[in-house]
Amino acid sequence: MSDKSLPRILILDDSEVESLYLEALLKNEFEVQLAKNLIDFWAHMAEEPPDLILLDVMQREISGFELCSQVKRNSEYGMIPVIFVTSLDSATDIERGFEVGGHDYVTKPVMQRELKARMRAALRLKSLEHELRMRSVTDYLTGAYNRRYFFEAVQSNLSYAMRMRRNLCIAVLDIDFFKNVNDQYGHEAGDAVLQHFTQTIKSQIRKYDILARFGGEEFVIQFFDCAIGKSIDFLNRVCTALQGSPCETGGHSIPYTFSAGIGSLSEMSPVDPIERLVELADKRLYHAKNTGRNRIISEAP
Repeated sequence: MSDKSLPRILILDDSEVESLYLEALLKNEFEVQLAKNLIDFWAHMAEEPPDLILLDVMQREISGFELCSQVKRNSEYGMIPVIFVTSLDSATDIERGFEVGGHDYVTKPVMQRELKARMRAALRLKSLEHELRMRSVTDYLTGAYNRRYFFEAVQSNLSYAMRMRRNLCIAVLDIDFFKNVNDQYGHEAGDAVLQHFTQTIKSQIRKYDILARFGGEEFVIQFFDCAIGKSIDFLNRVCTALQGSPCETGGHSIPYTFSAGIGSLSEMSPVDPIERLVELADKRLYHAKNTGRNRIISEAP
């Protein structure tokens, strides 16, 4: 059973002896995964991306430099630090390692204390970079993603969905009568409702769906590889959760509802930008609000 409290390290080395040696050096401080070959490497990456990769340059199937380049070009894996552990020690090889995106370069024979020190440094830097990145792409109040990140991420997913013929849905949500909450209970209570709404949505959608705050009391969700009917199911679950658990803050129990509009990629032409899908969902949101609120609209009015 893996220890989730330990940093996860993925090692790819052509030599089984070298791989086992590195595992023995590191297993007390890290959770070590050994990739047997290139296919196994990518299988490990897809199953659970590691916190750090140790990579030999001399591979039978592919140069370690080229593999590092592939990892760095992938938006999902690009932030994972790669440390080359290799017998190649020329200045040219070392320079190439950094040029392709390697974080560090350790030559064999490996000194245990040096390797661990370099790995710890790489993991600390990764943690700081992740913290800075999250601050730049999330809404400070709710912790949901911000508008800029949403369009960046969804644009990438939209291209993939079209290429692979997968569906993608966008839902735009707005808390009903939110001004009344601020007027009756105060702005601190309004902030608490926004935070409560965010956490309720997150508890009902999948981990790879994208929730963002567009501003004020308006939120947007991207449902990836999801039929419009299933998207409605997710939003209905949010409705049910809100009914059973209103926002508790400042000694008050504040019930509230939301309205939503949904648009599906299947309704768009291949040349339509992502903004077109958001506009479609937004139009349906306003139809939901104008026809009584506390409802979800997924068809043209």
